[in-house]
Parts: sequence; structure tokens; C-alpha cells
Amino acid sequence: MKMNRLIPMLPVRHMPASVEFYQKLGFSVEKRNDHWGWAMLRIDECRLMVESSIEPPPRTTAANRF
Repeated sequence: MKMNRLIPMLPVRHMPASVEFYQKLGFSVEKRNDHWGWAMLRIDECRLMVESSIEPPPRTTAANRF
């Protein structure tokens, strides 16, 4: 079996803001489901997904480093 595509899914805190950020970088929305908090973005042949229902990693602060 040959793998010919890999699309990363990035956990985000706010999907609409993340979509807006990637659009400023030149990505377009290929698919989006606001109810799920999910979107697939595309630039040329590259794609990535953003997902707000997945728990993103905690923010690093001085208080939780130790």
C-alpha cells in the first residue's frame, strides 16, 4: 500500500479565528462545519484541518512549568 496524501488536523481554541488567520496566509476554505467546529483549508495541493472540539494542549505559563 502506498500513501499519497497526509492531511494534518490541528487542535485550535477558536475555529473561526483560526480559519481567518490561515486565509490571511493564502489558504481557502475547502470544507467547513461550524456545528462540529471543523474546517479543511487548502493552498495549492496542500491541505490542513483545524478542529476546535479536540482539547488543545494547555497554554504554557510560568505558573504551570514546575
